This record gives sequence, C-alpha cells and structure tokens, in this order.
Amino acid sequence: MAISESERRSWTTPGAQDAAQRTYASVKAALDRSPSLSVLDWEVFLQGSYANATNTRGDSDVDIVVMLKSIYIPDGTQLPPSDKIRFENRRRGTTTMTAATFRSLVQQALSDYYGSERVHPRNKCLRVDKRDGYVDADVVPALQHRRFLSYPAYGDPPFIEGIAINPLQGGRIINYPKRHRDNGQAKNTRCRDKYKPTVRQVKRLRRRAVDLGLVDKRAAPGYLLECLVYNVPNHLFVADDSVRLSNVMMWLAQYSGAELAALCVSCDEVHRLFMNDPGQHNQHTTERVLKALWRLL
Repeated sequence: MAISESERRSWTTPGAQDAAQRTYASVKAALDRSPSLSVLDWEVFLQGSYANATNTRGDSDVDIVVMLKSIYIPDGTQLPPSDKIRFENRRRGTTTMTAATFRSLVQQALSDYYGSERVHPRNKCLRVDKRDGYVDADVVPALQHRRFLSYPAYGDPPFIEGIAINPLQGGRIINYPKRHRDNGQAKNTRCRDKYKPTVRQVKRLRRRAVDLGLVDKRAAPGYLLECLVYNVPNHLFVADDSVRLSNVMMWLAQYSGAELAALCVSCDEVHRLFMNDPGQHNQHTTERVLKALWRLL
C-alpha cells in the first residue's frame, strides 16, 4: 500500500512536548533536592529524540542524563605522539567517587522523591514510572568523558565532551549526546529546516512498515534512522514534503550494507555508524529495512 501525500506531510509534525518537558523538570527537581548530590558538580540534560527535536507522536519515554563533572574519564587515543607524552604525564587527582557510587546517589534521590515503587534499576539507567500528564523517564547516571583533541604544554587542552555510562552488565559505553544535538541543529540549518521533519517522516514510515509486518519491531530504531538521514546530501532536502521523503529514501536504499558501512557516520561525527557506534548496528539488516521502506513508498 503506497503512502499518500497527505500522510507524508502529516508525518513531519513533531510529537507532543509538554509531557516530556514536565517530566524533565520533575526529575531535575528530584535531583536538586538531594543533600548528597548538592555537594557534587553535576549536570542534567536531555538526550535522544526529545533533545534532538526528532520525536514523533507515540514516542513514549524521555531520556535524561545526569552527568557527574567532579571527575572525568580522559581519552587521549586520538592525540599525536608528542601530545600523548604530555597526556600520559598529566597530574592525576584522587577521589573516592566511582560510577557505581554516583549511580546509587542518583537512585536514592529519585526514590526519596518519587517513592521506591516508581523507580526501577535497569542495566544502563533508572526507570521512573510515569503518572498522569507525564511520560516514563529513563534517567542515565554517567561520568563526563573528555576526548582530547590536543594536549599543549600550556593552557587548557581542547576536548569533545561525552558521557561515560557504566552499565550493571557489560563494558563502559561512550556517547556524545551534546555533539549529536549540535550537529543535528547545524544540519537542519544547512537543509533549510527540513532535516528534522524528514527524520520524523522516516521514523513514521518505519512504524508503518512494522505495523504491516514488513519490518521487525526491533530493527532500525529511531537513533539509527536519524543517523542515516544525517548522511543524506543536503541538496536532497527539498521543500516539498512528499518529494523530499522519496529523495531521501531513494538515496539510502540504493546502497548495499557494505557501502552503508563505508559511507555513514553517526550524528556525533566521532563514531562510524556501523563500525564503532555503541549501538552495534548491523549494516545488512539495515540494508533490508531501507529497501523495505523504499518499496512501501
């Protein structure tokens, strides 16, 4: 069944923001009330579709990062040899704070505010159950991660700020949600405000394919689709909603999985989407999904 032009236009509309904004404000209030957290340097911010303004109707939860800044995870892997020597010889501070301790403080703050029956530990986050007028919240305790770009002898070394998540099971996960957000905003500007509406269209197209049984519901999550659309050349984001969606999907569907792996970066432009992105996306599954979505048009 082909997708009508009216549907393609309607799919550009973002989902409701009010409930997510209320949920974010509520979680921040819970953290602000904690005496244990008040003595630490931390920051709370959104990540995911609500932060990136690519949410659609039906996005049912909000991702909220609580990043500890009192300590950070240093990354000098990209430094030139001369800078690496200075990086390795840097002065290291001492602290008794760990990722596990910080997570426990965040969990206690949430439980004190909401009641322990509404707060559920998950592998990478703490789920806070919604109530009327709010959405479920995945609260992600993390440490600041600094990917140093250089390490001069004098002055503050420049770095890309990321987050380091220590899950209950599995190894540390490094993401760059602020850089993802900023790059998406810049892409949207270059595309005359048509990039983010197109991401929403593609997400709704994928949802339609799932409903029709054409695509597995676990395949091609919203983050992956957003990054794929990020790689589409800017000139294809034309004003007409229907033509633009066809342009973008035709460009994506033309490539094999191997070609997608060679071409595509993540929105943070630090990771390669199918090579070292923490999402561990499969390029061959993605190829099949994209071709199914293109046939649906």
